[in-house]
Amino acid sequence: MKRAGMGILFLLLFFPSKEQDKQLVLLATHRVGRVEVFDPVTLAPIGSIHVLPLANGIGSNPDGRILYIPEGIGPDFKGCCALYALNLETRRMTRLVEPSGGVTVSPDGNHVLTQRGNAGIEVYDGRTFEREAPVPRSVAPGVYDLYYSPDGHLLFGATNWPQPSLDIFDFASRQLVRRYPVSGDALLGAWVRDSFYLYSYHRSDGQLWKVNSQNATLGRPLKVSFSDAAPECEIHDEKMFGVGNRIFLYEAFGDKGDRRSGCKAPIPGGVLSMDPETGEVLRRLANGVHFNSLVPNSDGKELYGIDVRHLNWDSIGLVRLDTETGRVLSKKELTPDVWFIDLVSMPRNIVPHGELEAVHD
Repeated sequence: MKRAGMGILFLLLFFPSKEQDKQLVLLATHRVGRVEVFDPVTLAPIGSIHVLPLANGIGSNPDGRILYIPEGIGPDFKGCCALYALNLETRRMTRLVEPSGGVTVSPDGNHVLTQRGNAGIEVYDGRTFEREAPVPRSVAPGVYDLYYSPDGHLLFGATNWPQPSLDIFDFASRQLVRRYPVSGDALLGAWVRDSFYLYSYHRSDGQLWKVNSQNATLGRPLKVSFSDAAPECEIHDEKMFGVGNRIFLYEAFGDKGDRRSGCKAPIPGGVLSMDPETGEVLRRLANGVHFNSLVPNSDGKELYGIDVRHLNWDSIGLVRLDTETGRVLSKKELTPDVWFIDLVSMPRNIVPHGELEAVHD
């Protein structure tokens, strides 16, 4: 038994698993046109890649080899709002479509979705970047926030225009499965394990539905109260995501709807941790931090956020937060700019180190 144990140890040391060959990194993109790479524990810088000016987001495919950067301008500095794919192995940037909004990647990384207004949902191959059959406007008439089901078979689209609804599509056939009209000012969605939740809010009052696509109607929602210290100033922008067995809900600061610009009362920040089965707010974390964006680690025990202290983005912090205690575990000052973050596990051999330059098509 002792020799067998030593043999297994030898194999582990010299033939590491695929997970051991991966490295978790925090990516932060900012408008100046750089993708910064940070250690997710210490937030110390690891490297950076110069991409294109006016970068307006960051995303990746599941294996971490390709990054998606929306709204960079072209190398000739003409035009705007394109969607680029950055191959980290070759450092080559490929323009998929222009103009473009945000990006949604399928769970297997084989498909990349984007929209250009209410013109349907455009689909691209996640390996070759060739255009695939879209979900046409006749089927998908809204401007959506898109969420794949964990198995990639269904595509959930929450839209506030032309009317608030949750549309569910069979992705393979590009057909509408279900449309749920919703009364509310704004709609957000999130997956918690194998269940999809839809949230609608007006001021500090919210409604939360657990969605079963087999049912003809959404059913009765749970009531959610977003505790607000300044109810006289309307909340314009909330964001939501699910991880572990919780939903996290927060007011987003730093965008056009930032109510600190017109409200005399002080506006607290923070993020709410919610039980999706009851709608109960379990705790409010980090009241003093005004998040523009948040991303969780895989088990939901830690969150990473961009803290926008001033409306004009001239005082910015990167924060790592414990979701049980709300304690700030680490933080880092960022240069004044508009920033976007993502947490990515990628092959260790392609993690950018030092200052690198992307190659543009």
